[in-house]
Amino acid sequence: MQKLRKRKGAKVIVLMYHRIAQVNTDPWQLAVTPENFEQQLIVLKENFTVISVHELMNQLATKDIKSDAVCLTFDDAYSDNFVYAKPLLKKSACPATFFIPTYYINQKKQFWWDELEDIVLNSIELPETLSLPVNENTYTFKFEADDNILNCQKQEMQKKWTGQDSPPTERCKLYIELWQLLKPLPFDRIIRIMDEIKNWSRYAESNDELKFPMNLQQLQEINAQTLFEIGIHTETHPALAYHSSEVQQDEIVKSKEYLQKNCKKALDILAYPYGNYNNSTISVLKKQKIKAAFTTESKAVTGDSDIFQLGRFAVQNWNREEFEKKIYMWLKGI
Repeated sequence: MQKLRKRKGAKVIVLMYHRIAQVNTDPWQLAVTPENFEQQLIVLKENFTVISVHELMNQLATKDIKSDAVCLTFDDAYSDNFVYAKPLLKKSACPATFFIPTYYINQKKQFWWDELEDIVLNSIELPETLSLPVNENTYTFKFEADDNILNCQKQEMQKKWTGQDSPPTERCKLYIELWQLLKPLPFDRIIRIMDEIKNWSRYAESNDELKFPMNLQQLQEINAQTLFEIGIHTETHPALAYHSSEVQQDEIVKSKEYLQKNCKKALDILAYPYGNYNNSTISVLKKQKIKAAFTTESKAVTGDSDIFQLGRFAVQNWNREEFEKKIYMWLKGI
């Protein structure tokens, strides 16, 4: 009876990472430094059982959830995952699953949201006024005084700022408004507007490959490792719920087909971009025989979890002590 009660209350903590890198600004708190990531892995190895997504699916299928288990996932396929995360995961023998937005593989350029961050938060000087045609309207933003010029004080405020907080500078305000404006749009429209923003700001695109998504060789090398698994993250990383069922299906099918062609052991499991989905999304997943899907909702996985609404906890740039405290809080449901 005691064992049965333990199984009934058992839960798995699924961790969500994005970047393993040192960054200047991080409004969505997506980056963990390699040093802190290594310490986080030590915490996991010393205190928990690290399982793969494949093993988690087996446990869910049998309703036999093991206690004190943790699962690692990475979204967006940043090159820094290959350069920094892969060797540290291998060193600690920790399995992990990488969810891939397939359009970006081999593109040799940053994601649009990272370019937007670079332009707005890190350019030394921007023009005083921005005017953008968006759908039937025109978006206009005018900097006050010298807010278009970046100084050390503003730089420090922007470095500490997160997107959940009130914008401490005019640049942060512009960034969050543009991000919210672009996120729900069709991909081709996002790219057209980003081209206008680049021209407005006279932006020189970065050639730092660590800021890029992986190339195909890197992706296939990760796929070839027995420790690692590859999953679906759509084709162009849309906020799915803003789009029609047809667009959602196209995004999911193209991503699935790309991975089936290039990564022979890819999983039929998806992570929702931005954690954004609706009932139509789930209908598409069932139609395409996708077995499960992960959200960005901070909740543990249990035997009663909805297979298409599995929770994950976003990991921030915590040191060893902070990270360990967070894991135990999540296990306790705090």
